Amino acid sequence: MLAMVSLELCALTKSWPGATVDVSLIAEAGKVLAVAGPSGCGKSTMLRMAAGLERPDSGRVLVGGRDVTDAESRDRGIGMVFQDYALFPHLDVAGNVSYGLRSRRQDRPSSGEIAARVSKLLDAVDLAGFGRRKPHELSGGERQRVALARTLAVEPSIVLFDEPLSSLDAALRKRLRSDIVDEQRRLGFTAVYVTHDLEEAMAIGDSLAVMESGRILQSASPREVWSAPSSVAVARFMGSGPCLPVVRMELAPNGLEAITAAGRFPLPPDYSVDALSPNGRYYLFFERSAAMVGAGNSGNAGSFAASCLRVDFAGDAVDCLMDSGGERFNLRFPVREAPAPGTAYRFTVSVDRTRILPAD
Repeated sequence: MLAMVSLELCALTKSWPGATVDVSLIAEAGKVLAVAGPSGCGKSTMLRMAAGLERPDSGRVLVGGRDVTDAESRDRGIGMVFQDYALFPHLDVAGNVSYGLRSRRQDRPSSGEIAARVSKLLDAVDLAGFGRRKPHELSGGERQRVALARTLAVEPSIVLFDEPLSSLDAALRKRLRSDIVDEQRRLGFTAVYVTHDLEEAMAIGDSLAVMESGRILQSASPREVWSAPSSVAVARFMGSGPCLPVVRMELAPNGLEAITAAGRFPLPPDYSVDALSPNGRYYLFFERSAAMVGAGNSGNAGSFAASCLRVDFAGDAVDCLMDSGGERFNLRFPVREAPAPGTAYRFTVSVDRTRILPAD
């Protein structure tokens, strides 16, 4: 078990003409922080600055509270699994995996210990028996697994993953991400895992940060980011539920209600008129699975009408594109409860499933 250390990025910035990365983020010791965001939002640049492969314009990188901003990459105790494979073409698989161990000037394991560690890692990434093969003899997925094993061989305190599974098929990607988590739990290293795959991010992360245009929009548990997004931008990126523009707020006998073009929605008791700006623009959010088909008159609290435009099969559920008052959004239902395309329905949403989000 490695010493568990945290990774802190403190107001870390990097600018180019027309683009800026400006992040503050904490990866807790011994945990996996998943970072999700669209391509080009600065995720890889953030990792490269943390690893010491790119110099930030300002800010600090702290490893276990120690400032390593000016330290060389090799002196940070950080390993990185790149999006491309970065394997040595002249070395075989075993040589690539053992390279970091054999290059140590101090505390270098014996040849037998190195061989045993390489064998165990190759078995963990399903490459047992591949030790003598060269990189050009491997598939893309196999080369990526060699890169993962090579990084884990030196047992770094922190490992940065830059979309390491993006080239693999869905089944293998799912299994390998489980292997990564198993290795992380066994060795105790801190991990930052960057991906554009939301399912992957939520499955692998103890915490999840959403990044857009070079900035972190929200960082919390995957469940909280999904069900309680901090902004419309986060909700729309996650796709966790509709964001309906609020026309006005009304104080009803049972509390505050949000009026939208789709219908009237009661809000949880922790919302009050005083907490909302009278001139602010707000959106009504609820999880896509929170809407229940139910009777009710138009305008009733928690009730809205919508037409089903399209139904997409999603395995054990269906995703339905809905239209309500000109607003289009997706809802999710069990397969047997799916609305029929071209049909209008009324839905209800429990008061404890609604949230108010400020306009971005």
